[in-house]
Amino acid sequence: MQESNSKEDDKMNKSIYVFRSNRVIKIKDGINLNILKESGYFIKHPDIIVCSSNPPSVATMEKWVENGIARAIDGCKVEPDGICAHNNHHG
Repeated sequence: MQESNSKEDDKMNKSIYVFRSNRVIKIKDGINLNILKESGYFIKHPDIIVCSSNPPSVATMEKWVENGIARAIDGCKVEPDGICAHNNHHG
């Protein structure tokens, strides 16, 4: 059996987190963006935002405050109390 190391495969197998109803939700393992699209998930939840990663730890957020820079839930860099160009708050 051949192992795949492509970035595309890594993306497909990475856990997906979404921001919906003012909270971050982890999508069940094994579900990728294509499956969500095909199932109509984004039609049922048009306000959903796909997050770049799981929620940050308290220690990470403390570092962000110290450094004056944070990441919005979609991965954009923002000030710790800021909103990115896509209107997303930090994690």
